[in-house]
Amino acid sequence: MELALDNVTVVYRRRGVETRAVRGVSLHVRKGETLAVVGESGSGKTTIAKVAAGLRKATSGTLSWRTAAGLDPPPGDSRGGRRVQMVFQHPVQSLDPLWRIRRAVREPLTRGGLPRGEADRLAAEMITRVGLDPSVLDRYPREVSGGQAQRVAIARALVSNPEIVILDEPTASLDQTVRARILTLLSELQRSTGVGYLMITHDISSVRRLATRIAVMYRGLIVESGPAATILEHARHPYTRALIAAVPVADPRVPWDATAHMARSRDGTSWEDPCPAGGAPCDEHGAGLHPVGPQHLVACTARA
Repeated sequence: MELALDNVTVVYRRRGVETRAVRGVSLHVRKGETLAVVGESGSGKTTIAKVAAGLRKATSGTLSWRTAAGLDPPPGDSRGGRRVQMVFQHPVQSLDPLWRIRRAVREPLTRGGLPRGEADRLAAEMITRVGLDPSVLDRYPREVSGGQAQRVAIARALVSNPEIVILDEPTASLDQTVRARILTLLSELQRSTGVGYLMITHDISSVRRLATRIAVMYRGLIVESGPAATILEHARHPYTRALIAAVPVADPRVPWDATAHMARSRDGTSWEDPCPAGGAPCDEHGAGLHPVGPQHLVACTARA
């Protein structure tokens, strides 16, 4: 079972100006694995997360489920729940300040038609699984710490037993110690539930801890993808190498310009290093990704 985005393009229109935030991106994420989509702010990765979560409609392209038997219905199930859930970047802001935490965690279940009593029982079980005391359920979001709020958000995402959870900068607003604990928790929950993660981040340390595969986004395109170990140790695209070498801070609100770390040609359209796609000259590569190793794909720098 996998969630697949095929040739997705997203165009924002504001005051008559069009911006292509995502340009023909294809990716998939399976149950039990973590696909990390990495890139600097403005690369298009959060837009991809919104499309995958059903929060934003793609201008073109498709979002679907794939099974061994073929395509499944769109991401939603017959009980009214969701096969995809999302953990947002700012945990406290993602929780309704007027709702007690109990209501926030059980809400995906009651919306799916489960009786309130059963939903309360499952909410208490999930709160315990994420390492919180059930008494937290009677508090309001303002009465818990940032780390506790993120655990609540994770419990809310997992309580309905989704196939895929989208993690949008899940540790960006947390200090280093709490960040490590949250990553450990996410890993443990994945092993016990089999859930798949689509992780949106530019925190390379988090990627090293959690990712199975990596897709690198630059200016709305995926410029490199492959197994996490391959990308982290043998990156081919200069943007990927710059992203890893710079090790930017985890907070996406802190500006970071990857191009400052890369040698560019005088016309600003390509890098001076040999093309990572190799083989034929750049004018013969064409658009898209090219295989350079087992499950390792990279874009020609003249096309990215």
